[in-house]
Formats: sequence, structure tokens, C-alpha cells
Amino acid sequence: MKFNFNSWNLGGKSIFISACLAIVSLFFNWVEFSFISQNGIEQDAYLFLAVFIYPVLVLLQEKPLNQIIGYICAVIGVICGIAYINAKSTTLFGTTINASGTGPYIFIVACILLAFGTYKYARK
Repeated sequence: MKFNFNSWNLGGKSIFISACLAIVSLFFNWVEFSFISQNGIEQDAYLFLAVFIYPVLVLLQEKPLNQIIGYICAVIGVICGIAYINAKSTTLFGTTINASGTGPYIFIVACILLAFGTYKYARK
């Protein structure tokens, strides 16, 4: 496994940056509710990083990326992010509130960037 950022095409760079962005999202608040806030590590959101394993390993090994598997990883990540946000919605005193913070939204953006990177990487 070689780490040579400059030799990667736009897709490879996008995949790597999306994985880094997903990791950074863990340090943002994933739950914000008045006096309570928890980051992604406290919420066990690091489990969502599993969708980045295949694309990043393929990138580091400089092998061809199976585009379908890359898209599946990205879509699963987006679905997990949206499901997480929906799970943090609740009704309090007759009003629906969403207690999710900025972390899951950044994670969803990272997964969309992963899909873009998959598209560009496979088009070498």
C-alpha cells in the first residue's frame, strides 16, 4: 500500500478526502438538545465508517475500483445518515423536534463525495 496523493486522479483524491471528512464529522456534535450534546464517537457513529473501507483500501492498493460496490457503499452511507437523523426526531410537548447536530449532515456530504469519487476514479 502506497500513499501518493499527487499521483491519484480527481476520483482518488475525492475518495480520500471524503473518508477524511467522514472521520472529521465524528468530532462534530451528532446530538444537540439544549444542554445535552454528544459527538459521533460518543454516539458510536464510527461504525458508519465501515462504508469507506472498500473504496479506501482499493485506492491505497492502486487496484481498479468496482463501480457498483463503490456506489453501494456511498448509498448505504447516505441511508444510514438519513436514518440516524430521523431516529433523533421526537415529539416534545406536541412539537416535533430534531436533536441531531451537524455531524450526520457532514457525514452525508462525505458519502455524496464518495459517490462522486467512485465515478471519477473508475473513469481513469
